[in-house]
Amino acid sequence: MITDFLRNYLVETGAHPLPPSDIPEERAPDLPTATSSSAAREVARVGIDPSPGTSPLFRFFVDGVQRTVPVAEVTVNNVRVPLHLSHLIVGAMERIGTVLKPFIAREALVLILPYQALQAADPAWSARRPPGRELSSSGGIYEAVKSGDLSYSDTSITLRLGSDGRPGILLQAGDLIRTGEVRRKGLDRAKELLRIMEVGLLWELRQQYPDDWILLDGPVAPPLKYGRLVEPTLQGLEEIARPDIAFDFLRRVVGAVKRVQIVPAAGLEVALSSGSSFVIPVYRFGGHGGEGVIEEDDAVAKEILSAFLWLRRELAGEISALWSTVSGLARFDIPIPAVFDDRKMRNNWNTLEDNAIETSLASPNSTERQRLEELLRAIVIERWPVPTATAIRMLTELFPIAETELWLTSQLLSVYEMRSVLS
Repeated sequence: MITDFLRNYLVETGAHPLPPSDIPEERAPDLPTATSSSAAREVARVGIDPSPGTSPLFRFFVDGVQRTVPVAEVTVNNVRVPLHLSHLIVGAMERIGTVLKPFIAREALVLILPYQALQAADPAWSARRPPGRELSSSGGIYEAVKSGDLSYSDTSITLRLGSDGRPGILLQAGDLIRTGEVRRKGLDRAKELLRIMEVGLLWELRQQYPDDWILLDGPVAPPLKYGRLVEPTLQGLEEIARPDIAFDFLRRVVGAVKRVQIVPAAGLEVALSSGSSFVIPVYRFGGHGGEGVIEEDDAVAKEILSAFLWLRRELAGEISALWSTVSGLARFDIPIPAVFDDRKMRNNWNTLEDNAIETSLASPNSTERQRLEELLRAIVIERWPVPTATAIRMLTELFPIAETELWLTSQLLSVYEMRSVLS
């Protein structure tokens, strides 16, 4: 039914189907990337015995997948403008005993197009508003996704609001001739929407299961800036404007970053040392900015403690594709509320200074040190079994996350199904 509405709309706009070509930048290959150094302060160094015996801590494993393809093009003033269709799915698997089972999934089918720029280029587009609900800067995006309705998003304008309280301009009429830029804005928008859906799913789980641990695939810091777009309650996540809301959101979440690009400028030698035990350095970064979605994929923030782990050092010598030792590192983002989980600090945890954090984590008898050790021990025991994946992922990805991704990916529409919307 949804595709029927979409097909009728595309026909009415005079859209033409695109040939079934494979565009390299839209395959999103998982290639190793170089790392960049960033200023950070080491706040703890924790030794963990890798021997099995510790009970698993994480109950839910959250991931998101998407497939975004150009499905049609419209001609405006002799300029061909691509329209994208994006299938987005976020979900969580649950560990029950020793078994992983699908628990919840949310999906969206979104038409992505530069609607405002098209209107500016041709006034006739004012009467060609896409069908379904708009996913825009007005927010409520997760609720719209849960409704299951067809949605669309306008890449001419930003999802986030500027200092004047209005969305910024991304594409104007004159930019439509830059086909590559129009495509890139479409892919970026799909990634933003997927991130928003992940935040929504995390909050949904948090409300139902406030004390259960969740392992998120990816860094924790970047999604926080999209809180307002998920639902009004989460507006306080942005810039930690409401420490109490952020505390509730972050206190049982850990992020697993398998493509580490941001590392401390110095001091990782201990994480890369061999031995019978793991020695895991934990850093607090000052924060890493950047306005573009792509550049923020590996962002860190001062509200997050970053633990670096050579997850499967035993395999490093067996994988010929390993191009550097650092490319075998995984980073685990542990929000400060996950360690300093004290309700008395709910309104001011984000004001903790490095010295205070370091002092608490240096004491072997402190509650915070013991909680950090518990978390890192729980991460270490997740390193086996090895997922079936590319060489680099075999070194850095956790099996439950890989299984969650496989489950979600199996539900994605194929490129051919998506491109057949006009046939």
